Amino acid sequence: MTIDASYLELLEKQMTLIDQRDFDLASWKKATILITSSCFGVNSPQVAAIDKIDYAYSSWALRDESGTGDPVKTECKTILSTIISEYKIRLSAKPSDDATNTSNGLEFMWLPFEDELTGAALKKLKLLITKANVQPEEVEAFLKDFPNQTLVNILQRALLAKEFKQWLNQ
Repeated sequence: MTIDASYLELLEKQMTLIDQRDFDLASWKKATILITSSCFGVNSPQVAAIDKIDYAYSSWALRDESGTGDPVKTECKTILSTIISEYKIRLSAKPSDDATNTSNGLEFMWLPFEDELTGAALKKLKLLITKANVQPEEVEAFLKDFPNQTLVNILQRALLAKEFKQWLNQ
């Protein structure tokens, strides 16, 4: 089983936990955020969506009076279902190992940036590093605008990429 398939399995397991009688929203959120941040990045909208799920005190009263299901569990299922679908799309869009071998093999360096940065920041970084005569100070100034954890996540994903490990073992 690949790492990607393992993350998908973990996300699907989180889906089954929602229906358990002793469902604990706080622990479910923490575990789901850990898994989702590994798949999409710490600052991703997927992680933010899970983090925003919470019980509104009025929802308990409404649920008890109406006899309907728990609206927070419904929200958990909807958001997690969407995240799982997005992750499946991402997996199907990944180039196969054969396609990776025919390219220049440096995609692993750019993918962590795609996962951690917003579209606007990614575009700005690409313009910065591809311009002629870019100065190291310019790149440093750009990177200083991001939280340390974002930079750690980018570097960690690049260093742990299988392509980098393969290059080191040559």
